[in-house]
Amino acid sequence: MKYLILFGWVLLLSCSAAKVAVPGEFEKGATAMKVKGVNGWMINQTLTIGEYETSPVKRGWDFSSVWQASRISFRPEDQILKVFDINTDNRSLTEKSKLQFTIENGKEKAAVFALEKLSEKQLVFKNRNPRWGELAATTNLQYAFSAAIMLVSEKQPEPWQLVMVHKEGRAEMVEEQGYLTNGDVQFTIETLRIGSYTNKKGKEMKVLGGPSFAGYEIRFEDGVVGVVDMLDNQVWMVNELYPAYKMILAAASASLLLKQKKDLSNR
Repeated sequence: MKYLILFGWVLLLSCSAAKVAVPGEFEKGATAMKVKGVNGWMINQTLTIGEYETSPVKRGWDFSSVWQASRISFRPEDQILKVFDINTDNRSLTEKSKLQFTIENGKEKAAVFALEKLSEKQLVFKNRNPRWGELAATTNLQYAFSAAIMLVSEKQPEPWQLVMVHKEGRAEMVEEQGYLTNGDVQFTIETLRIGSYTNKKGKEMKVLGGPSFAGYEIRFEDGVVGVVDMLDNQVWMVNELYPAYKMILAAASASLLLKQKKDLSNR
């Protein structure tokens, strides 16, 4: 099997929307598929990615809980806060959800079952006077999105596993990243961000507020084989892939588009 490597990704931002622009060499060997149905009403939601279409997405339980308690500390910096009538609390948040759907293109079909979990610990600063409000700082964040993907059109289907994780501590932030594998073949998935863009006058400009979340890049070994562009609602896929692998990438792309948590740095 041959893989076409993508070179020189250039990200452009127009007045209306951000788009992924690719070199002519890549454009001849890859297909850009428009995504429909990602926004709007979530009941009986269906997603279309080019020729691939999902069944109505079934979303299961959405569970969330919050636990908060006063924080006891004798550190000098915390005692200074008390002088200004500022207290600190420990807060824990947990969110869980699940979804399932099938996706097909008339020839191939895959079933997807996914779980999403977020666990966050915060340090809350608050004044006794409620009109001053409160400020929360994340001390630890763990997020995991996992999906089982099965090619139901094969006689002996291989189960595939999609895993995306994100960890954030007090002093550092790690981007969401993951993999897609059947145990023999493995694709890696990395977060894609826009740090700069070229305006209509050809001048390079920086994105205000820092690099902006744009989607995901799917790689095999040293080459990019797919891109999930969430700013322009497009999925790029290399043409020189086996149909079964294209279906797996389409199912993974649909899962990434449908999961609730997108940019965890701006939740």
